[in-house]
Amino acid sequence: MMRRAPVAVVAIAAALCPARSASADDADVCLSAPVEGQTLQRAGRLLDAHARFVKCGGKSCPTEIVQECIKWASEVETATPSVVLAARDSAGHELTDVVVSIDGGGASSAGARATVLDPGLHTFTFKRVGHADIIEQVVLHEGEKNREILARYAAPETPTPEGGSRPVPTTVWMAGSLSVTGFALFATFGALGVSARSTDHCATGCTSSQNNNVATKFDIADVSLGVGIAALGVAAWQFFARPTVPRASAARVLLQPLPGGGIVTLSTRW
Repeated sequence: MMRRAPVAVVAIAAALCPARSASADDADVCLSAPVEGQTLQRAGRLLDAHARFVKCGGKSCPTEIVQECIKWASEVETATPSVVLAARDSAGHELTDVVVSIDGGGASSAGARATVLDPGLHTFTFKRVGHADIIEQVVLHEGEKNREILARYAAPETPTPEGGSRPVPTTVWMAGSLSVTGFALFATFGALGVSARSTDHCATGCTSSQNNNVATKFDIADVSLGVGIAALGVAAWQFFARPTVPRASAARVLLQPLPGGGIVTLSTRW
């Protein structure tokens, strides 16, 4: 613990200040700042105490007062704790889109620089767009330096789709086209076979060559029919068994709070 301001120092200031050319305000600071600084230090308000000692450590005060205040300011600075605010994702990577509020104050970006605070209980609220706030309550002790206050963000959960679609696979269109082609060939060669058999009078008798020509056309028609039926079956099976694909949102609006304002981002998926 630091010493209280010696009464002799205050007495010296009272004796010397009237004889100096300093203003009345400077003289008042030389008398009050040492006492106020010690009172604030005993109350644990080290930041305010340091500010008082810096004031009475100015050149306008008597030399004895300046020397004592400089020493007290150094002692208070050594006793004042500090923290380093950090945020990382589940893989341990540093995050730069996180802002932090200390004890309900204004938000500022988490970074690598240390922040000095009075000893005692403090509340740190980490905010990141698309994530719930992370709140850390920490008791800081005198002399504790560069204590890391870490917020670790887990990987975001996959959102439940509001609906889904069943896109038709390419194989359905390919099998359908093959089926149409098969039926078309069946109809074409079947008609050619019937026409050739009638023209060559194969029903009552025709040459072997003519008979083979008619048979070939009917064979092609039969094969084409089989291909058409098989392709149609494949197309039907692919169509009715196609899976449901989650439908992504068409657009998202993101709001990122920043000190003194914020950023609005619109993203669209086509």
